[in-house]
Amino acid sequence: MNNGQTDTAVLVAMLSERAFVNVRLALAADAHQWQLHHGQVTLDDDTPVEERVWRYSTATFLELPLPGPTAAALLQGDDQDVDGIRVAPSGPPSSSASTYRLRGQEQRGRVITPWPRTEWTINRDTNTPQPGNDLLIGDGPSFLNFDQALSAFLYQRPHDSNADRSQLWRIVKPQRAGWLEKITIGPDLLTADVVGDALDGAVLELSWAAGNQPQPIDGAGTYRFPLPHGLAHDSLLMLRHEDQWLDWRHFPAPTYGRARDASVVWEQPGPELDILLANGEGKYLECKRGVPEGDSRKKMLKTIAAFASRDGGTVLIGVSDDLQIVGLPEKPTVDKQELAVVGMIRDCVEPAPPYESRVIDHDGKKVLAIEVSAGGQMYAYRDRDSQRPEFFIRVGPNTVPARHPEIAAGFRQAPAAVTL
Repeated sequence: MNNGQTDTAVLVAMLSERAFVNVRLALAADAHQWQLHHGQVTLDDDTPVEERVWRYSTATFLELPLPGPTAAALLQGDDQDVDGIRVAPSGPPSSSASTYRLRGQEQRGRVITPWPRTEWTINRDTNTPQPGNDLLIGDGPSFLNFDQALSAFLYQRPHDSNADRSQLWRIVKPQRAGWLEKITIGPDLLTADVVGDALDGAVLELSWAAGNQPQPIDGAGTYRFPLPHGLAHDSLLMLRHEDQWLDWRHFPAPTYGRARDASVVWEQPGPELDILLANGEGKYLECKRGVPEGDSRKKMLKTIAAFASRDGGTVLIGVSDDLQIVGLPEKPTVDKQELAVVGMIRDCVEPAPPYESRVIDHDGKKVLAIEVSAGGQMYAYRDRDSQRPEFFIRVGPNTVPARHPEIAAGFRQAPAAVTL
């Protein structure tokens, strides 16, 4: 089962059986005690823990190996001594945890791992007081507030209010029996590099609507699937042992703009572009025949702001409205056209959105892809003449003005917002 519920008693027993587990704890001080705000447990004997302690007057962040029974006691709601601090769990223990089984390179929260993993999460009581917004200055890096420190401590990344806002516990168990380390997709061949600790009897299978190709696995190595007609739309590459999956990758229309799968290499990007265009323009894709000017330029920049404000997406320049790949004109040079688009984004979208630009060569025609990632806050289009910020979201294939509640919610996601 990929997801469901697990009795907390099962997790307590699992932790109790281990001599040590790797933990990260975020503690917030109230008037009388140190209270657990967030705890992460990693059940991984192969990765040594890097011990860290950040201490402030109102918060403490700890990363250390902790005896399994001590972690289990915290999970079931008992006060425990950790690194000289008496830690009190926040509220009564939960009876169950949400369970997720994740493939390799799958993102949940702000975490991506090359190997599959199982995660259990427990949310805190909604009535639990949240840490304050005081500056944190002490025996650790300085931060504007608790949430910024938490994000830096857990992920070494800027604060994202969607991450761990409601989680009390997150327990992670790597699944390294077998996984897909790298997949290379060419015009007529798919190559998969398979690694793992328990691959005896495993099968690697490529499936698509009209058929499938299974291959027995005799250990770690490189396995090949011929693609006489290219990679079929909606293909599934499955590494399995009997009826249990070890790892998998799905190849529907690629969703540019969101986290790209680092394990998948498109050796010839043309097939990737074909699959993307097969689903047409929509929530995550906007096409332009050439580098836009006038009203078309404003529309593209508003769409980029909308992509960054929500789930990400891609603008393809060199594709007509009827999804024909026409390519960029020969003059000016492709580099100059790319620089022109980058300059437009720099001048008119703020704060600077998270994006990458790249040129895709498709049968001798060049297409410029502007891949925009979700930025975790609202991004504004600011007209160069009026200098008035405007906010947009993506609704299906359309870019529409954001409503006041949507704008307010977007600004609450990030401590640093656009200056109005």
